[in-house]
Amino acid sequence: MELIQNKALIELELCGQTIEIASEPIETTPIKLTVTKKQDCAFVMVGERIKYTVTIENECGGELHNLKFKDKLDECVEFVEGSFRVGEHPATPELVDGVLEYVITELTSCETLEITFEVLATESCCRGCRPDPDPVQSARPTVRAMHAFSPAVGGTGIPGATIHVERPNGQVVSATVTFGGTWSLVLGMPMPREGEVFKVWQVEQGKEQSEIVTVVVI
Repeated sequence: MELIQNKALIELELCGQTIEIASEPIETTPIKLTVTKKQDCAFVMVGERIKYTVTIENECGGELHNLKFKDKLDECVEFVEGSFRVGEHPATPELVDGVLEYVITELTSCETLEITFEVLATESCCRGCRPDPDPVQSARPTVRAMHAFSPAVGGTGIPGATIHVERPNGQVVSATVTFGGTWSLVLGMPMPREGEVFKVWQVEQGKEQSEIVTVVVI
């Protein structure tokens, strides 16, 4: 660990001589503190938990005391009581206006400390969502333009819903809408031909099927 060293110097002329008067040397210890955060999953359903891991590393600096850890929780989660741990030990943070706070009493040189805790995804995760326009019938999906001799078809829909595509010969193939709201599938043989008409509809869980979208191959 490199120290920053310094001293002050006064130089004066006295009786034809140059005299230097120096202060005592002082040393400064540079601190490099890094904080990283990760989660155990990228997608979560309402009612499920997310586990966060925060890693604090004192990269060979001086010993640190009374570090205040803070983590502002999103509006659509609730802190899970009893889930907060500092290293291997359970701890009790304060929750003030949606911010978790905890004082780390000591972090020695070259020490790495992990803080973990869990939150629960709540209904407010859907803030900004539009009200369900129809509680009975599924919404119509969107379908991208279909081209002759192209084996793939896709579009957008309601996450988790099932998309059904009916070929001109009556064969039906299906796909599930992703969490990102998109769907796609490979039709296989025979390839779509120009002028053929395909029918597409969507079925959301607990609802009736949507209106049929007709697509003419171009």
